[in-house]
Amino acid sequence: MTKPQEYYKELFTKIDLEDDGVIYLKEIVLYLRAMNEDIDTNLRVKVLLDQYDTNGEEELMFAHFCEIMAELEEAGWKKVADKTADQVTDVDIRSIFNLVDIDKSGTVSRTEARMATKLLQKRFGIKNIKDWMKENDVDNDGRLSYSEFKKSLKQLLNIMEEEKENEEAGDE
Repeated sequence: MTKPQEYYKELFTKIDLEDDGVIYLKEIVLYLRAMNEDIDTNLRVKVLLDQYDTNGEEELMFAHFCEIMAELEEAGWKKVADKTADQVTDVDIRSIFNLVDIDKSGTVSRTEARMATKLLQKRFGIKNIKDWMKENDVDNDGRLSYSEFKKSLKQLLNIMEEEKENEEAGDE
């Protein structure tokens, strides 16, 4: 496998939550936009992502995924490094919130959170959306405000960072 294909395989695996070798076009768009808030600043990349988003239910196998990623790279998309917990900014969290807040109400409903389960699980390790919502819905209105969402993600990122550090210390 070439270097880009290795990265594509890693990315494909992150997006393919069911581990069935199939992902949807819409999932690629959601994942790439969540991982890189600057992605839409390149007009050629934005046009491609918007086009992919329109055809969101199309299923992709790894080979087709590689073609799409190559097309995005040709348009100017670049891989961004994963951020550590302390590198995740409020802008990053706001862009993820905006992706999850599908109806743009300023809050995340249970339905919206369920629809973003894959992203939330892959990026933040949230396995049970219902419990996560209940634990972080401070005002008990059945929705997460931006501040509730942000506080939750920052806590999760710090926990994930600590676990990663402990694993690395154990490997030494």
